[in-house]
Amino acid sequence: MSLGIDFGTTRTVVALGIDGRYVLAHFDVDGEYHDFVPSMVALHDGERHYGWDAAHLLRSGQAQAALRSIKRLLADTPPDAHLEELGGVCVLDLLAEFLAALRAALATSNLAEHLDFDQPLCATVALPANSTTQQRYTTLEAFRRAGFCVELVLNEPTAAAIEFAHQDRSTLSPRSPKRYMVVYDLGGGTFDTSAISLQGQRFELLDSEGIARLGGDDFDEVIYDGCLEATERSPQSISALLRERLLELCRDAKEALRPQSKKLLIDLGEVIDGAEPVGLDVKELFERCQPLMDRTLALIDRLFDGLIRFGIDPESVRELGGLYLVGGGVSFPIVSRTLRERYGRKLKLAPQPHASTAVGLAIAGDPAAGVHVREAVTRHFGVWREVEGGAQKRFDPIFSKGDRSGEDGVLEVKRAYRAVHNLGHLRFLECSDLDPDGQPQGDLMPWGALLFPYARELQGADGLDAVEVVPLSGAAPEIEERYRYHRDGRVSVEVR
Repeated sequence: MSLGIDFGTTRTVVALGIDGRYVLAHFDVDGEYHDFVPSMVALHDGERHYGWDAAHLLRSGQAQAALRSIKRLLADTPPDAHLEELGGVCVLDLLAEFLAALRAALATSNLAEHLDFDQPLCATVALPANSTTQQRYTTLEAFRRAGFCVELVLNEPTAAAIEFAHQDRSTLSPRSPKRYMVVYDLGGGTFDTSAISLQGQRFELLDSEGIARLGGDDFDEVIYDGCLEATERSPQSISALLRERLLELCRDAKEALRPQSKKLLIDLGEVIDGAEPVGLDVKELFERCQPLMDRTLALIDRLFDGLIRFGIDPESVRELGGLYLVGGGVSFPIVSRTLRERYGRKLKLAPQPHASTAVGLAIAGDPAAGVHVREAVTRHFGVWREVEGGAQKRFDPIFSKGDRSGEDGVLEVKRAYRAVHNLGHLRFLECSDLDPDGQPQGDLMPWGALLFPYARELQGADGLDAVEVVPLSGAAPEIEERYRYHRDGRVSVEVR
């Protein structure tokens, strides 16, 4: 059996199929059961602690350093970058240690009797739809190092769509006019919105949009800023560790907020001796959060506008199965309020927004469920080419956003040309969008450069980075670049 593991920014949730049911892992924390593990790390006496142990150290003030949202590191930090404040550990090792702690916690959970801990634990995992290839590699490698065997990788909104269809089977009825659904996935640190086709048990990603750094953590920041203003404290007066503790306090207050609440109460005295509670006006707080919501609405509009190329009428309410709200961030009242004003009855809130992705992953990893998934490329990937005799650079998109893989989940592209220099310097880039001239824009992620010796005398040589690039003399060799986009979103490059 394959575990469905949703490694989230704020929480990590695990589900497993047992006798046709999909059960969440529950963890005993001082006599209370929780269906998630906090995705955090804390340093105490020179040792790193994860999950619930880290949460306790942070809340009690015993942590020497802490990071509330490990996953946010993956969006823009190289896997080999070292975190000195957490003992000098690199990002990849930090994530592997967290996942190893999760594996150990599963051994004492309600799922333990169904798992064989003498073997790597089989898992189906999810990643943000717009995550970079670097983020995908780091995550999958960390799972492997932590003792998991990743059998299937899905985009988070696709997993949520599978969970939706499972609990609302009428949507998949042959008589239903519903052709697709849109997932609004607002987690702790990322936002994704995706359109997924609904054809029986076949789920195909049509299109997606996303923001790499927008989620519940950003609402926490707004509340945090309000607390500082109300108490006339400057950001410079708050240490890094105290800031993490205050943000955790703000998150607790945010999650306790009800739609009818007029005031948001934050008891600063829990972390600052002698500090008075702060009451923030909810209406004013929502006004401050509205620009964040507007950014998500702009991407939903863009997503709907692009559905015409799939033969879908975005104005037809009959074809839309629903706008499905998932992720821990959607429980913040401004989210459903803003979306309901625009989409009305088409809005559907997941029964357990924080757990939808994990359940969908468990369903996808269950052979008995008979689910077939076909994903699409969610970011542009390409290489810079020299044009006009080297005077200009042009971006050559190898894989374009929306490209579809074959039934085996693999997409292959080749480029062939004759070399004109002794050394190839291939500079790769990922981006979320292209401008009208085909140049990268939006969320950019440069890759490291690949040096390839075109001249025979350089092949097999070391120190290519010190070689001067000069025009080739004699016959120009023919070069082939072969790119493969894999089912899990990784890109491999072969040059020969």
